[in-house]
Amino acid sequence: MKRCLQLQPQLRHLRAQRARFHTQCASYADAAAAIAASNYATGNELIEAAPSTSCKPTLRQFNVRLQAPLAPEEQLALTGDAKALGEWQLSRCVPLDRLDDLTWQTNVRLQSCRQLEYRYFVYVENAAGYKQIRRWETHFKPRVLHASMEEQCHSPLDVFGLANGDESTPQVHRGWLNHEAIVQLKFNGEKMFQVHDIETFDPQHVQLKIVPVEESPGLVVEYTKHLYGQSHLQLQPAHGVSYTKGDIVIFHITLPLDRMMHQSFRLECYGLQHELLGTASLSAAQLTGSEGLLQLHIKSAQRADETLARLRLPYVLVQPYQYSPLDFKNTYAHYWPRSWPNLDVGHRGNGKSYIAEAPLERENTIASFLSAHAHHADMVELDVHLTADGIPVIYHDFGLRTAPPGKVIEKPDQLEYVLIKDINYELLKRLRIFSVINGKVQEYPAHNAEPRVEHRIFPRLVEVLQQLPKSLGIDVEIKWPQRRQGGGSEAEQTIDKNFFADRVLHEVIQYGCGRPLIFSSFDADMCTMLRFKQNLFPVMFLTQGETKKWQPFSDLRTRNFMAAVNNAQAFELAGTAPHAEDFLGENAVHMLQQARDLGQIAVIWGDDCNSKERVKYFTEIGATATCYDRSDLYMPEKKQRSFFNSSSLLAEFEAQCRM
Repeated sequence: MKRCLQLQPQLRHLRAQRARFHTQCASYADAAAAIAASNYATGNELIEAAPSTSCKPTLRQFNVRLQAPLAPEEQLALTGDAKALGEWQLSRCVPLDRLDDLTWQTNVRLQSCRQLEYRYFVYVENAAGYKQIRRWETHFKPRVLHASMEEQCHSPLDVFGLANGDESTPQVHRGWLNHEAIVQLKFNGEKMFQVHDIETFDPQHVQLKIVPVEESPGLVVEYTKHLYGQSHLQLQPAHGVSYTKGDIVIFHITLPLDRMMHQSFRLECYGLQHELLGTASLSAAQLTGSEGLLQLHIKSAQRADETLARLRLPYVLVQPYQYSPLDFKNTYAHYWPRSWPNLDVGHRGNGKSYIAEAPLERENTIASFLSAHAHHADMVELDVHLTADGIPVIYHDFGLRTAPPGKVIEKPDQLEYVLIKDINYELLKRLRIFSVINGKVQEYPAHNAEPRVEHRIFPRLVEVLQQLPKSLGIDVEIKWPQRRQGGGSEAEQTIDKNFFADRVLHEVIQYGCGRPLIFSSFDADMCTMLRFKQNLFPVMFLTQGETKKWQPFSDLRTRNFMAAVNNAQAFELAGTAPHAEDFLGENAVHMLQQARDLGQIAVIWGDDCNSKERVKYFTEIGATATCYDRSDLYMPEKKQRSFFNSSSLLAEFEAQCRM
């Protein structure tokens, strides 16, 4: 707030300058308007097109002012929807020239009769010449450059991050990965250190720093220490980040892909008086998969042969999305207008079905999703797994109970349990499916045995995306097993996490565009991956919070609502999907307001949502959306249609589609 107040005089001065620039080309606007209208629909016309007496190349000047200077290695650039502006592509952007610490400028020859769209962004260039997006303007609609008939016309003075009449809060976010990767080293658990000499090395009072052994263009080490309102990524202090048991500190390393097998780092551990206590060496070559656990020996700074402590350090490696490249044209990663009402989300469609008194449609089937939509659900939540042959399918549990063909099943212990990740899709469709309800075994039709296509279990994600109406929003939950606080895991997972994320993203980007769609996951690292691999869809961190229903997970980020909010701020997620149990106390309204104050959404889910009274309650306390079973029973009675059943609203999502 203090920073915003300090910026107000500067912003008022910039607005005045802007107004003067706006008048410079005004006398030509009317003359250009008719020409622009007749030419704008022709798409990305090239300035090399055949000459026209009514449409001439014009030198347009772009002027932009920053609110803080860039780092020495950083460069400001622009891109837009014309060939001369790079057609939204990172590799073909237009660099600007630095006039002073805050002012940048460039001139571009453009067609005079076209209205153009453009955005600014900040990048660095690595040793191989690849550009790495540091920050970019993420307004829902790009900037607009109006047509002009003047031979040389100055554009208005732009302010980086402020556009389209929004003069309050800069809309600037980190970019997505292209030719670089992210390595996160995570101090996010309990009992991470095994100390040999507590008098020399006290893990309750230590400062940590990650230092690259070799510096390289495009390599940067940042960190987040989770604290409400202050969890954003930033550069490390000179003598490290203070850490004690229970803190959540994550080092966020961005490095060029061509350095992945060669880059080495040093973990430096300082005392409270800034004295170096010890160090440990690690190399990017030690990262043998998308995630894992490093075993580090912290050696004494005074006696190199003495081990002060051993450290079990979890890591995650985020690779770029491996399919088609993305661009700057549109982003929906933070698009959730505050003018939208509280939304109703159908849990697994029209609700859980492997229970007593289940709905008519089996959960996570197209029939269940359509049933929720028929009862005016605004969105549905669905669960995505990957089969052994890499096909994204919809099902809730990590595995299923089954039995060989023809075998008579009378008792639960006769059933076999198999994991979806170990079965290819064609076999999965043939398997018999069972559940155990109140101790009794019940069999359901296998996929291939169900004659009604929309009622078939294990629909493919692509089928769901193609067959559900665009007016039904989708919460795509990525299923990834979590380690429990007391030991063990929800399930085994042997599929590579980057591969999993890319396979799901590929189908969603191809077939899920043009509708409200958001990703979620209980796995904080999967959320990080989805955030930095793409710029089209929002991501929210799904948590079970402080609950008496299940054993806590080992990752401290999952333990309570505020920890989830801090993680969402650190990695610029759209928000969280917290468990309803967190909001049954007196502090519920305040907690949700804290999330809103950071610009985050909160989609509340859980069995405690399953009544008309509770649906109304969560709406009243300020939930962004409420996810519950049985839209047919608990939907508010006065609701006449789903919110997205509107052609004007759906038109806002058309720009997601790149094909």
